[in-house]
Amino acid sequence: MNLKPYFGSNGEGKFIIETPDYLKEQIIEEFGEYFDPCPVNPKFDGLSIIWPTDRPVYVNPPYTRGHISKWVEKSYEAFVNGSQVILLIPAYTDTKYFHNYIYKIPGVEIRFIEGRIKFKGYNKRSSFPSMLVIFNGGVE
Repeated sequence: MNLKPYFGSNGEGKFIIETPDYLKEQIIEEFGEYFDPCPVNPKFDGLSIIWPTDRPVYVNPPYTRGHISKWVEKSYEAFVNGSQVILLIPAYTDTKYFHNYIYKIPGVEIRFIEGRIKFKGYNKRSSFPSMLVIFNGGVE
């Protein structure tokens, strides 16, 4: 397993890429207060717990190579079990996880973010495009 951190456009190696405040505020405004299964200083393993169905779940996963797919799959599983999940990930539409768990899935909305995000703690914008994937509360 590759555990190399994401090196943003400023070259700093970090495993957790923190969401900018303006984006968190927009998500709260639209969806309400949320549960975060992968906070900056986690005290639990967000992949091994059951995510709530009584409030939205916002996921900005660690951007470590090979890990994003695990968070996408967990987001899909939580969605199938009734959770509303808002997922911020790189807009890589050529991946297996995109085609298996996001693209053309009923109840899943994709919002491509215009421009590149400047994540908290970085001096420059990211080197990749981003998207919000909204898993809208369960499969009927």
